Amino acid sequence: MEFHPLEKKENLFEGYKSVFQVGEISLLLIQHNAKTALIENRCGHFGYELESGKIETDTIVCSQHGISFSLITGEIANRPYENADPIRIFDIVCQDGFLGVVL
Repeated sequence: MEFHPLEKKENLFEGYKSVFQVGEISLLLIQHNAKTALIENRCGHFGYELESGKIETDTIVCSQHGISFSLITGEIANRPYENADPIRIFDIVCQDGFLGVVL
């Protein structure tokens, strides 16, 4: 397991969204409502990137089909389609002023 720094903590602001590639995984770092979330940048329906999705309360809405996913648990918040899976949520680690992930 290795720490992968993504962004300086001081660079985050309300509405921040940025994509980072760590190995084979595309990650989306989000700052919303004074909370920071790190999710896999892949919709659980057809795998579309979530970076263009709209943030609503504590969910992200896929711009392709409107499925909402919890930024806290990754679970589906609305299910307009039966064949969708939850998204992966990653623990954020702070090390030397950087927010990152251990993989």
